[in-house]
Amino acid sequence: MKHFLITCLFAFAGLSNAEQLPYLKYSLSGSGSFYPYFTHREDAPGILPDLVEAILSRAEIQGENLLLPAKRTNFYLEKQQIDFDIISPDWLKAAQKQDKKFVYSEPILAIREYIVTRPSQPPITSLSGAEVGTVRGYYYHDDNHFDRIDFASEKELLKALHIKRIDYIIIGDLPALHWSEKLGIPFSFKQIHSEGMLTLRLLSKHENLLNKINGAISDLKETGEIEKIEQRYIAQLPTHKIGNL
Repeated sequence: MKHFLITCLFAFAGLSNAEQLPYLKYSLSGSGSFYPYFTHREDAPGILPDLVEAILSRAEIQGENLLLPAKRTNFYLEKQQIDFDIISPDWLKAAQKQDKKFVYSEPILAIREYIVTRPSQPPITSLSGAEVGTVRGYYYHDDNHFDRIDFASEKELLKALHIKRIDYIIIGDLPALHWSEKLGIPFSFKQIHSEGMLTLRLLSKHENLLNKINGAISDLKETGEIEKIEQRYIAQLPTHKIGNL
């Protein structure tokens, strides 16, 4: 009987500790076509879900991923209905980077987006005053210099480019390669639009968790786990021409 009581006490203590872990809500789905960063597959949900799950687990933080479109993610974060998202500060304007409502984790993973055209188009010198295909709800650090033509997703951007609804689009390198293969649409990387590092953008009220989060990121980098997660998905892409850009 004494052994049974001790076992129950240990089980209860474990449950209590789990219940006391910090709990954060977030959203990573982006446009819904942000492959391979987000895939909608339960067995391989994408680079971002795998990364965030690993970081939160290492930091001993509970998390819940809400599947929201990009525009709603930004709204929910502003209204503090979710606690963080994952973003590259290089996508933001200077004033957005300085917003005191948020704090940022240490860099996690490199990410690049390009100005993309049809293969036959000549090199570009400037987007100033041009109509440029963008994803609805996404941030672009210089969108005050061009006319945004918003589309629902990266998939729709490439389709619009192909049928000549638009001559220029801004799209991430990995999503461009994936959807080009899936849709059979050729394209040309013209020049880098932004190149930076993904970070967790966290509500300032959770700043006390940054040390744990940053420690987890550092540990995962040192063990090579972050690189393994990224390469697991990059290996599934149809080509590796990214490395030649």
